[in-house]
Amino acid sequence: MRRIKYLLPAGVSIALALIYFTGIFSKPVAEEVVLADVTPIPVEDSIQHITIASVGDLMCHSTQYKYARIEGDSFDFRPCFSYVRSYLESADLTLGNLETVTAGNKVAYSGYPYFNSPDDYINSIADVGFDFLVTANNHANDQGEKGITRTISILDANGLQHTGTYTSEKDRDSIRVVDVKGVHIAILAYTYSTNDNPLTPGKPWLVNMCDSALIRQDILKARTLSDLVLVFYHFGEEYKRLPGDYQKGFVQHAIDCGADIILGSHPHVLEPALFFATQNAKLDTGFAIYSMGNFISNQRDMYTDEGVIVQLHIAKNKHTGACVLEKADYIPTWVYRGEQEEMKLHMVFPANAPDSLLPPFVGKYYSKDVADARTHTEAIFSTYTNAFRPAVAEN
Repeated sequence: MRRIKYLLPAGVSIALALIYFTGIFSKPVAEEVVLADVTPIPVEDSIQHITIASVGDLMCHSTQYKYARIEGDSFDFRPCFSYVRSYLESADLTLGNLETVTAGNKVAYSGYPYFNSPDDYINSIADVGFDFLVTANNHANDQGEKGITRTISILDANGLQHTGTYTSEKDRDSIRVVDVKGVHIAILAYTYSTNDNPLTPGKPWLVNMCDSALIRQDILKARTLSDLVLVFYHFGEEYKRLPGDYQKGFVQHAIDCGADIILGSHPHVLEPALFFATQNAKLDTGFAIYSMGNFISNQRDMYTDEGVIVQLHIAKNKHTGACVLEKADYIPTWVYRGEQEEMKLHMVFPANAPDSLLPPFVGKYYSKDVADARTHTEAIFSTYTNAFRPAVAEN
C-alpha cells in the first residue's frame, strides 16, 4: 500500500511522535485510506421503445388457395410471405385486415364474391408473424353468422388476437387492449358495410359498423384503459387513389374523439397518409393513412398489386406515461400472381428490394411492375418523412 509523506515542522513532528507513543493514535496519521471498489447499481431505462407494423387487405381468392393446396384439404400459404416475413416478425405488434372468413370445409371453399377460405390460411398468417387481425369488413358476413363465429374460433385456436366481429353483445362491448412491452394499445375496428348480406336479425353486434355514436363511445372508453387508441377503418371507394369525403369525415371524427392512430383499408389501392395533432391523448403526434392497399390478393385492376407495410416507431416515458411518435417508416410491397410455370403461387415482395435479390421469375415477367410499385408508393408517402412535426404545429 502506497503511503503519503507529509512534510511537517520539526516541533510539530516531535509533538505528534509523543502523542503517538502515549497510545492516543493507534496508526500513523500518514496512513493512506483505500476505498473498496463499488459497482454502481444500474438505473432502469425510463423510455420504452416499440414498433407497430400494419398492412392492408389479406384476401384469399380462389386461385390463391388453388395454388397453395398441398393435397386434399391441406394448404400452405406460408411461402407467399417468405420475402416479407422478416418485416412482419421484427415488429412488436403486427396487424392486418382479414378480408375473408373460414366457415369450414362443409361449405365449399370460394373466393369473390362470397369468400370462404381454408383454415390453413389463418394458420399460415399466424405463423409468418401477424399478432392481431381486424375482421370488420364488407366480407365479414359472406357466410352468415356461422362464418363469423367459426372464423373467431379459428383465430383463437391459432393464438391471433382480433376485433371487429363478435360472438355476443358482451364480447362486442369488451375493448381489446394489447400490452406491448408495457405500452397499452386499445384497438377498435369498423366497416362501412357487409355488402348485400344483412346481419342476423336482433344481433347488430356481430359486426362493428361505421356509426359515429358507437365510435365516440368506444374511443372514450378506450382512452381510460390504454396509452394509445388505434382505430382501423374499412371504408372508401374501391380503386380510388384519393380519399373521399366519407373517409375524411370518419377520420376527423376519430381524431376529435381522441384516437392516436387511424389505419384504413378497402379501396385495394394505396391512399395518402397524414399526421395530426392529437386531442386529449398521450401520443404527441397522431398518424392516419386512408388506405394501405392490398397486402395479398388476386385482383387485376391497376395498382391493386401494390401495398405497404406501415411501421410506426413509438417511445413511452415510463415515469410520465407520455408517448412520442419517433418515426414513421414504410416498406412498399408488390404481389406476384402465380401465373408462370416457374412459380405457381401468389407471393408478396418488398418492392424496395434490389432487383438482384428478387427471384428470376419476378424480374423476367414483372420488373416493370416492381419499379412502378416503388415509384407509386414513394409518391404516396413522400409527404410524411421525418419532417412532419412542423406540419402538426400548424394545426
